[in-house]
Formats: sequence, C-alpha cells, structure tokens
Amino acid sequence: MSVLPTSAPAEEPAHVWGKKLEPYLLVLPAMLILAFFFAGPAIYNIALAFQELSLFDLGREGRWVGFDNFAEVLTDPSTGQSLINTTVWLTVVTVVLRLVLGLGLALLLNATVFSRWKLGWLVRSLILVPWVTPPVVAVAAWKWLLDARYGVVNQFLVGIGAIEQGIPFLARTSTVWGAIETMLIWRELPFVVITILAALQSIPSELREAARIDGANEFQIQTRIVLPLLKPVLAVITLLTTIWTFNNFVYVWLATRGGPGDYTQVLATQMYTTSFVDYRMGAGAAVGVVMSLIMFAFALIYFFVIFREK
Repeated sequence: MSVLPTSAPAEEPAHVWGKKLEPYLLVLPAMLILAFFFAGPAIYNIALAFQELSLFDLGREGRWVGFDNFAEVLTDPSTGQSLINTTVWLTVVTVVLRLVLGLGLALLLNATVFSRWKLGWLVRSLILVPWVTPPVVAVAAWKWLLDARYGVVNQFLVGIGAIEQGIPFLARTSTVWGAIETMLIWRELPFVVITILAALQSIPSELREAARIDGANEFQIQTRIVLPLLKPVLAVITLLTTIWTFNNFVYVWLATRGGPGDYTQVLATQMYTTSFVDYRMGAGAAVGVVMSLIMFAFALIYFFVIFREK
C-alpha cells in the first residue's frame, strides 16, 4: 500500500503578513521616540557611572574606573543620611499623609450635599488650584508665608500670642522637614483627591442602597464596600506617588538647597550637587543609578505583593 506524499503547507500571502505586522508598524514611531528620549539617556547614564569624568570634559572619553564610583557613593556617610531623608521624611511621610488626607477629602467631596446644592464643580475647581500652580511658584509662595520676619504664618502666630517672635521654619532643624512636607503635600494632594473622587463616583449607587436595605450603617458601607472597591486605585496612586516623590528634586532644593548644612540633603539633591557643583559627573551618575535600582526593587516587590493578593 503506497502512502501519498503530503503537500507542503501553502505560504501565507503577503497581505496576511502585512496585517500581522501592521500593529507593530503603528507603534514603531512611539517606541522610537521613547527609546530616543528615555532609553538612550538611561543607557548613557549607566555607562557614565563607570567612568571618571568632569563636567568640563563632557563630549570627551572618560577614564574607566569600574565600580569605584559606586563604592565611593555607598561608603560615603552622607549617602546614608540622604537615603534616610529620601525614604522616610520625603517619601513615606508625605505619601501616607497624602493617601489619608486625599481619601478623607474625596469622601467628603463625594457627599450628597455638594450635588444637592450644585457645588461639586466649584469645590473641584478650588481643589485643583494647588495642582495647576507650578512647583517653583508654590515653593516661592510658601517660603514667603513661612518667612521669620514678614511671613503671614509667623505674623498670625505672634498676633494670637502663640509665639513671641517669628520662627525660621526653613532654617531650624526641628521645623524644616515639616515645612518642606507641607509644601509638597499642599501642591501634590489634589492629584490624589481627584483620582480617588473619580473612582468613588464610578461605584454603582445600587451597592450602597442594597447595603442600607440590609441594615448596614454608613461606617460599614465605607469600610466593607467602598474601601475594598478602591483598592486597585489606591494601589496605583501609592506606586505613582512613591516613585514621583522619591525622585523629586524641586521642593528640597528650592526650599533649603539641602540645608541647614546637609540636614535635608536627599539623594536627588546629592546627585545634583555631585554632578553640577563638584563637577564629578561619573559619581553623580552613580547616585542616579542607585536611585533607579532602589525604585526598581520597590516596584518589583510592590507588584509581587499586589498580584499575590489578587
């Protein structure tokens, strides 16, 4: 009995291949732009971290020093203090306060009284005022408000008899971090409020009504229904605000330039000082790589915990 030879599979016509490649061709320009503006500088910064190069020698070939820059950065006592300031005072404190205050304000703005009196648009517009204010302007305004001699805050405290003379909030170690955190929270809080408010308004009202019919009070509705439904949004907000705050340079540098002394020095200001004040681009790039690795590790752990819960 002879076996008939099987025919070779027919090749797919060119138009079929064109349809398969079409999605990739459509996103190719965007990917090239991302590679040019993000991947390219990131790769250059990593390569720079292994070289000894002065700011005045940019464009020339740096001297390859291996891991010497990283060893110097990691053994420098000031790096440990900068890491603590960045992690605890700049990031953890402000992120937690923004989440707590943002959730409370969003729940308040979602109350029926605002929709009943047609005030929702006005309140949302007012809450966005800090967010649309440029950070440079926000810091300058707060520095004026907190000025020891002419600041409105000190004049008010002296007027009510709380203090006898103005407090230099940005020059005293006991108050400087509170002042910086106030500036940051005031400017960045609206993003958290508006995002949570949008998530609250997307929750079907039928769920709350069904819970009330079943005898649940308002506290039980918020804790048993609303908060679990807000978990995905809160997870994204936590990740974004943590990354943005950890890498933030503007508030500390414009408010105190890392002072008094090096008391408020953070990793971002240390990277700037090393690169553009001490002119040591390689060591500054090493600080930037360390910051990126810390945030990458945080993101991996964060996503692992989130997906494990799901």
